[in-house]
Amino acid sequence: MSLILRHLQASPALSRTRLARETGLSKATVSTLVAELCSRGLLIEEEPDLSGNVGRPSTGLRTAPHAAAGIGLEIGGASLLLSIADLTGNVILRSSELVGDTGHHPDKMVEHIGTILSHALDRLAQQGTTVPGIVLAQPGIIDYTSNTVRYSSTLGWHDVAVAEQVRDAIARHMGAGRDIPTITLENDAKLAALATYERYADAGVRNLLYLSGGEGIGAGIIADGHLLRGWLGLTGEVGHMPVEPEGLACRCGRRGCWETRSGLQALTSAYPSGDAVRDETTSLEERIEILRRRFDAGDTELAQRLGLSQQALTHALAILADVLNPQVIVLSGYLATFADVFLSPTTAALEARLLDQRARVSVEVSHLGQWASSHGAALVALESVLDNPSLVDLGRGI
Repeated sequence: MSLILRHLQASPALSRTRLARETGLSKATVSTLVAELCSRGLLIEEEPDLSGNVGRPSTGLRTAPHAAAGIGLEIGGASLLLSIADLTGNVILRSSELVGDTGHHPDKMVEHIGTILSHALDRLAQQGTTVPGIVLAQPGIIDYTSNTVRYSSTLGWHDVAVAEQVRDAIARHMGAGRDIPTITLENDAKLAALATYERYADAGVRNLLYLSGGEGIGAGIIADGHLLRGWLGLTGEVGHMPVEPEGLACRCGRRGCWETRSGLQALTSAYPSGDAVRDETTSLEERIEILRRRFDAGDTELAQRLGLSQQALTHALAILADVLNPQVIVLSGYLATFADVFLSPTTAALEARLLDQRARVSVEVSHLGQWASSHGAALVALESVLDNPSLVDLGRGI
């Protein structure tokens, strides 16, 4: 069932005969499995093709919308971004909520998250949608064994059992006796890389580097078509690469980290403490938009700092490109907002360093914008149903 469901995700509206040919299963096996997937409401049959061809008219099969949905929630410094996606790849819902300075207080943040997720679960339950999992996109270092945030310099969190606490918060909101989906954590940049990679995979790209340009700099690395995590899941903490060993002090306690030059704070620190761009209770997107307007208005100090950020970006990417050999580098956050500052000189500098012209890398901006991490989280949350369709109860499609 998993094989068929995944195959129809990639190639919708296939007949049973074609499914048998492309999966290598017998026609009888395909018919049996399709019948069960339909009874679980995961597949639907289209109208038969009555075009006049000789033989029995074929019936197309495709994944059913709203049968199952994954919930992804990105935890930002001042906001929460929710994405819900179904098996067809459609986004059922996107919403954002500003939480002010709550992000630096784990207990308050957990209560906000519990409220948002319990409302989402109630809504999906009312329309008969199975939710196999919830994935929280979290900036920082994750302990995957305990589903704990080990350290987040963005939020100032240390050893916070986020998944367990969110489960308890949802239970308080929804009441006793309600089933709560499995809740897991993943780094926000890694999830954004997975969501972004969907578009590039169809074009034959197998190696991609995704960079988040927010309070810090994080990376999601796709190597040979797979997310690279490392043995402790610490890959992608590129913002703490030493680009200036004796440089500025970083929030992580080191000096000269890349994000001291290319993180958002490297730009906002040019302004006084009461300035709107330094207000961390405001959403990241709004602060970036203010910076963009000031740049367009001719802010020379900002232009100078953006120039320093671009130089640091080039220095860091020259190293990462040699180490990872990506086909595509995707910029997001403020790096994408200021694409006119970053793209052309960075691409030129990388091309000037090529050892082999065939290793040319394309530097582009994210097509998903602020929703990349929560969208990736929603897709990952669906994986358990794709792995095991029997998680969806029989009789839903009857």
